Amino acid sequence: MAGFTSSPVAMLAFSIITGALGQILLKWGMRIVSAGGKEEVGTAAVVAAIKAIGNPWVLAGFLLYGLSSIVWLMILKKVPLSTAYPMISAGYIVVVLLSALVLREQVRWGITVPGLLLISVGVTLIGLGLSGGR
Repeated sequence: MAGFTSSPVAMLAFSIITGALGQILLKWGMRIVSAGGKEEVGTAAVVAAIKAIGNPWVLAGFLLYGLSSIVWLMILKKVPLSTAYPMISAGYIVVVLLSALVLREQVRWGITVPGLLLISVGVTLIGLGLSGGR
């Protein structure tokens, strides 16, 4: 684990990927929980929330998202926040791609791809500064 924690780039990649996978699992679980399609309010909303938290996919999503957060804390010890935080936007790219591939969500590629390319350019420019120190 020492080799892993010494590389901010590897830690960022791990945090981004586990966070994105966590989001996919949360969505997958909520699809199952809300399969009835009825919007709950009041007490029924509380019951629905408890049901959601007990869903294994939702639990797995929270677990991955929590793991991502723990790694994020390790990143903050090594990388300036002004560099590390914008890198998290790479997760948007991963989530969009996984949403289309795994969840079979409709993605408006004509508008989404240019947006993802802009994010990629920004992340690349900021990433070039990772080797520049604090």
